[in-house]
Amino acid sequence: MNATTTLKPTKNLCAQYLVISNYVLLLLMMIVTTLPGVLPVGSSPMVILPIKLMPLLILLPGLLKDHLRTYIWMCFIVLFYFTQSVVETFLSSGAVIDYFITALTVIIFLSAMFYIKWESSLGRNL
Repeated sequence: MNATTTLKPTKNLCAQYLVISNYVLLLLMMIVTTLPGVLPVGSSPMVILPIKLMPLLILLPGLLKDHLRTYIWMCFIVLFYFTQSVVETFLSSGAVIDYFITALTVIIFLSAMFYIKWESSLGRNL
């Protein structure tokens, strides 16, 4: 850790923790929605799981190193998951898991945007 991470304002730390915790929850939800009982008959979880997880896992090193550009990319990538979850919500007549994934994506997007804004205002470069 460098000196800037220990001197972050509380709102920045809260936003960062919200992004990371909801990111982990979104990864877990992608795994849960790929379990054999949830998938349509005849589809392979071993094919679908990497497709669902790869865009999110690509961001993991940048999140761990606290790169602001990674948070920007996360906002773009999460929009695809948001779109999918909204469509699934309407197709499944409002399943709770789809509402939960939609809420996770909204929280990730908003907290990442606030984190980027607040860190940029402190003088951090992208």
